[in-house]
Parts: sequence; structure tokens; C-alpha cells
Amino acid sequence: MMTYDGFFGTAYGSASGVTPAQWQTELAMTDCVDWPQALIAPTGLGKTAGVVLAWAWRQAQGDPTAPRRLVYCLPMRTLVEQTADSTRRWMAALAEFPGLPRGEDIHVLMGGVDEPRWFEHPDRPAVLIGTQDMLLSRALMRGYAMSRFRWPVDFALLHADALWVFDEVQAMGAARPTSTQLEAFRRALGTPRPTRSLWVSATLDPRWLDTVDVRQEPRAWRVPDDFPGDADTPRSRAILSAAKPVHRLDISPGEDTKGYPAALAEAALARHRSGHPTLVIVNTVARAQAVAGALSRDEGPEVLLIHSRFRPADRAGLVARLPRPGTPRDVIIVATQAIEAGVDLSAAVMVTELAPWASLVQRFGRLNRRGEYSAEGAPVFWVDLLGESENRDLAAPYAPDDLAQARSRLVVLADAAPGNLGGPGDPTPVRRVLRRKDLIELFDTDPDLTGFDVDISPYVRDAEDTDVRVFWRTNAESTLEAQPSPSRDELCAIPIGQARKWLKGKTAWHADPQARGDGKDRGALRWRRLDGAPWPGLVLMVDAGVGGYVAGRGFDPGSKAAVTPLPAPLYGDSESADADPDTRRDRAVALGDHLDHVAAEAKALCDRLGVSGAERQAVVTAARWHDVGKAHDSFQQRLGNGAPGAPPLAKSDHFEPTAGRPYFRHELASALAFLAHHDWSREADLAAYLIAAHHGKVRLSLRALPKEPPAPGGLRFARGVREGDHLPAVDGTGEGWPGGALTLSVMELGRDDTTGASWSERTRALLGHYGPFRLAWLETLVRLADWRASDAEQRGTPDA
Repeated sequence: MMTYDGFFGTAYGSASGVTPAQWQTELAMTDCVDWPQALIAPTGLGKTAGVVLAWAWRQAQGDPTAPRRLVYCLPMRTLVEQTADSTRRWMAALAEFPGLPRGEDIHVLMGGVDEPRWFEHPDRPAVLIGTQDMLLSRALMRGYAMSRFRWPVDFALLHADALWVFDEVQAMGAARPTSTQLEAFRRALGTPRPTRSLWVSATLDPRWLDTVDVRQEPRAWRVPDDFPGDADTPRSRAILSAAKPVHRLDISPGEDTKGYPAALAEAALARHRSGHPTLVIVNTVARAQAVAGALSRDEGPEVLLIHSRFRPADRAGLVARLPRPGTPRDVIIVATQAIEAGVDLSAAVMVTELAPWASLVQRFGRLNRRGEYSAEGAPVFWVDLLGESENRDLAAPYAPDDLAQARSRLVVLADAAPGNLGGPGDPTPVRRVLRRKDLIELFDTDPDLTGFDVDISPYVRDAEDTDVRVFWRTNAESTLEAQPSPSRDELCAIPIGQARKWLKGKTAWHADPQARGDGKDRGALRWRRLDGAPWPGLVLMVDAGVGGYVAGRGFDPGSKAAVTPLPAPLYGDSESADADPDTRRDRAVALGDHLDHVAAEAKALCDRLGVSGAERQAVVTAARWHDVGKAHDSFQQRLGNGAPGAPPLAKSDHFEPTAGRPYFRHELASALAFLAHHDWSREADLAAYLIAAHHGKVRLSLRALPKEPPAPGGLRFARGVREGDHLPAVDGTGEGWPGGALTLSVMELGRDDTTGASWSERTRALLGHYGPFRLAWLETLVRLADWRASDAEQRGTPDA
């Protein structure tokens, strides 16, 4: 049996000689249920490796309290790739150990639509690494930059069998109380499988995690204070005592705003140590671009510009050029907050603008990171942004009061060595806190009657720092019908305030999930012109000719030069409310066979995940009935199966979206048939809901879409189903649907003599009984069984 020392060393390479610290070993030796809620450790003491490898060890040991999914949530994009690269490297080195995630099980979630289908394998260990925007928006059932119809799946898997790690807590802003509130709701409402959270930072006061529904101070580990074996190691001594003399620069933007970037550049160049990296950190992207521009010259040190407003491919190339600690290089790095946390960089000189104290502590962690400049020290030069100025705009994106608190500590600080920095100070106050009522309301994924959704941005990121995502396409307006959805590499994140200003007078488009094409393109993605101001989380397409982006500078609202677009994906995968992208397949599959296959997959999935009793029965029953509605003549026409008496199909290689009735949703017909077959019994409600929800398009609400044509004669209609529609008999349900007429009286509020309770009353009762986390989990199991069986059918290996 290998010891944890051997396991840890294997992750780094057997020849590295790396051994775990005492705290890292104790974390790995502790069952996950007994892990602390907060981990406080100075920069450079291996927080990421300590957490990731401890979780991996618990997986390798078969710890039943260890959630299968490690969800590593970071506040900044620049940290995500670095964490993902390290995790992939460690897991590749540990490939001989069973029960650990492989390369294909390590996923980056940073927006876009081309992410791997990580959600199809909830029974396998996996690591999800992403920004708080992407992860928390999904945890709130409003996932940014993804198909709205998959929101319930991501929501379910992030609240079941998941260990959340919130790293760099001091930079989370509004997401910090959201993360603690979600943890409180999971404890109160129950989850189908163990899920818990760990908050990690060099600057974290456990009292920061106190919110309206969490009044108990979390159990915290403090490194190295709580671990005597770690306090006196050479590495700890070098890090904690690394000399970082503090000096104030006698320049200020309040005196000469236009000349300030050039003055700051000259000050940095004068203090630069030839052959070693200098780090200049300013608080806005515009200033970073201006300072980098002033430094760029034919002779002198290399200049790198790092901020969060690049397209991912451009940003990744710049981050890859950062010098590694211990590798001297003649370079000046100009950056924003995007570099202040987690980036493995060790500068010999730092020039920084005044920032909140917690942010400054993180910035100091990028200087003399491992004490390598122990002989001469590595100086910090700071700029007082406000000074005597009354221009509060200079403090942006921070509050002047936060800068004043930091100033009071800096002016008496002689050396920024970690051992001299003291407590982290108070966090920035949060304006809105997520409550249980808010979470329950978010469970309904239907947009309102105007086509808009609840704005979750106040719960995800501070308002002035919330993003929209923009991509550029050539001749966008004249080729709208042919434009696919974007890949992640095309998307540039832009703060909402800047986006609103930049887009004035310009045309932009966003995908409209409720729209549909006409003719042959019915059901395809449709673009809608942006009407008014953009909202947080929106993905917008603009014409490349309008400018706004320069490859070496990132988003630049002043640039009028045409943008060079990145290659668009050959096939987009955004879908409208009318689309059935999983129905067109290379192999035709009979409906009865497909129902058998999905039911078999549902049973196997429930067995692997420990789902039993009435919930297992409902999942399997829903799997047997989920596509009964495809027997409807309208849907069989789409499948090219209109011959009288022909056995109904579930999949076809002749799928024609223009055939049949517009907006027809087979899953609604399936649910109505199931309820009618069970005499509208309330005991049938759960299976009926799971049937209806298996595409994410018919869930809590039942109403016609805004552009849906009415049924003739004033009959009820919704989602292409009309009162009195005949649904032919179907085998394969286990009970047999004998065929019959469908009624939509269940869509009416109140009670009906035949159908009893309305659809809304039934689904709301289910939500109240099971809670959002368990109900979404059961909903997801049916969808997963359908996806898995459908893929197996095309491979010729269905588990019938």
C-alpha cells in the first residue's frame, strides 16, 4: 500500500523529491465529511495541490463521504487554465490509481457552447474548474453562455455529489454570500447525494462566511499556525520572511490624469532590475493598456499585458509567456487584478496602485514568492490613487472607503513579508443576498411573457463587474441565417457598463431560443437584434467591421479597426424551443425499441448511483413513457414515417423539421398520455413531470409560446399539442398505451372535473415535497438515460 507521501510525490514526478506538508497530509487523511469549511494559508504554501490531491486520495481510498465531483471555483479567468493544467498533470501522473478522474474527466467551464459533455457521466469522478460566473450561474439555474434547456442538468449535478472549493475568497465579491447561502439551502432542503463546500484563501476571516442563513462560524484550519510541523520548515521560513520593502511613489492620477500612464511607465522602467521580472498592477483595463503602450518601445525589456478582456486563445498565449519562478527574464508585466491571485509568478520589483487590503495582500504574493530574492529583497512601490483628490471615479472599480482603509495600513508598513501583514480586514459589503424564496423561483426556467429571465447578476458578481460576452463575425448582418453559435475561444468578456457605452449606435444580435426559422430551417438557431441595453450574461454577436478588439490589447472600445474573427464552429449547438437535435440520427430506431433501451439505461444508472424505492420507480417509468408522444402523426411526418400503419419511429435519418405541426413538443403529449392512462392520479405526478421535463422545455409551466399559431375552433393549445389530438397506441411502456385523445384541461388554473389538479398545482407540489435539488436530480437521471441510450443505439450497442 502506497503512503500519502508516495502518492503526493508521484503526482509531482518520482524524481521531483516533493513531499506533502503536515497540513496537506492531515487533510488527505481526514474523511471528507470532517474536512474544515475554511482553509487559510499564505500564498506559496500549496493550497491548490493540497486540496486537489487530498480529494484524489480520498477517491482512491474509496471514501464514501468524498463527492465524485470536485468543483473548483475561481473568481478570475486567468486562474482557471493554470489550475486546470496542474490538475491534468497530477492526474496523468497518478493514472495507475483506480477511481481517479482521467484526462477526459477534467473540464474547464468558462463560457461558450463547445465544452465537453461532462454532465453525461455523474457516476464517474470528475473535476470541474471554472469561473464563479459560469459555475454559480449554473448553480442558480441560469447558466451563462449555455443552452437554457440544459440549465436543470447542470443545476442538479452541481448540487449533488459535489465538493465545492471556492478559492481566493477575498476576490469573490457578491458571490461570497451566495456560496454560503447555497450551502445553507442544501443542508436545509436536502440533496440526493453528499455535497459540501470549502472556502480557501491566504486572506480570509471566517466571519466573512456569516450570512443571514448561516450563523455558525465555520471550522477553519490556519496554516501554518495550526500545524507546528509546517511552521519551521525551510520553505515556510523563506516564504513568511521574504523581504519586500515598501515605498510610496510620488505620482498620482489626480494631478494629471492624461499624463499619468506615461509617468507610471517611466517610474516602473526606472526601478526595473535588468534580467528580472517587474510587475506593474493597475486597477482598470484601460490604464493597463495605456501603461503597456507607454512601455512598448524598440529597445528595452519585453512588455507583457495581462487582463481579463481578451479572447481565451489570445489570453492563454500571453499567460503562457509569463516567467516561471526561478527563471530570470528581462520583462515588465503590466496587469490588472486578473493576475493578483493564484498566478505562479515571482517578480523582483512591484509597482502597484492602491487597492483594498485583501487585494494588496494577494498582489504582494506575486513578489519574491519563494524568498528567492532574499539577499537584496524585492521592493514594493505603491501609488496613492486619490491622495488629496476628490475625484471618486479614480477609485474605480473599488470604493474610496476601502482604499482609505488600505492606505492607513500601508503608510505604517515597512516590509510586506507575509509575517508582517496582519489580518485581512473587512470584506466589501454586499447589496443583495440570495434567499430561499429566490432559489425556489429560479427553479422555473420559462422566460416571462416578454422573453426575459430573472437577473441573477447581483448574486454572482458585483454589479459594476458583471460581464456580457461578445464575438465578432464577418458580414454578420447579411449572413444572419447562416451564423452558428460561437465557440468558447471566440468570446470576449466585457464589463456590463463598458458594453452599454460601446454598443450605443451599433447593432448587435443575440440568440433567441423562442424564435424559429421558416421553411427548411425551422427549429434552427435564430438571431434577434438587441433592443435596448444588454443584460449580464448575454452573448452578443457584432460585425467585425465595427472594431472594438485588438489581438495584443484585448477589448478596446476606442479601436475602429476591423477585428480579425476567429474561425466559427462548423456546426452550432444552440437550439430553439422548436428544435429536436437528438432525433435526427444516422440509424433509424423503432419507438418501442427506444423506450426499452432508455428504461434499461435508467435502471443501470439508478443502480450505480444508489437511487431506490419510489424515486427509482418514477425514473424508470418516466424512461418507459418519455417518447410516447412521438407516435403523434405530426412527429412521425417529421421522421419521414407518414405511411399508414407503419410502426412508429423514435429516431430517423430522414428527419425533416419543416414537416408536421409547428412547435410540437412530443414530451408534453407523452406526459398527457401518461396522466390520462393513470386516471389523472396524483401518485402519477412525479413520473409525469419527469416525462415532460426530459428535454428541459416543458417543466413547471404549461402555456403556449408567444408566436405559436392558435388551434382552429378556439380549442386549447400549447407547445404544438391541441385539445382532442389523437395519439396512436404504443408498445414498450411496460403497461401499453392503447391510444386515445389528449386533453389540455390540465393547463387551466384551478380544478377540472376530469383531470383534477392543474399542471401548475401538480408541479409546485412536487417542488415543495422534493425540494429543488432532489427534483432536478431525478429530472436529470431521465435525461441522462435518454442521451446514453440514444448514443448506444447509434453505436449499435444498446443495453436492451
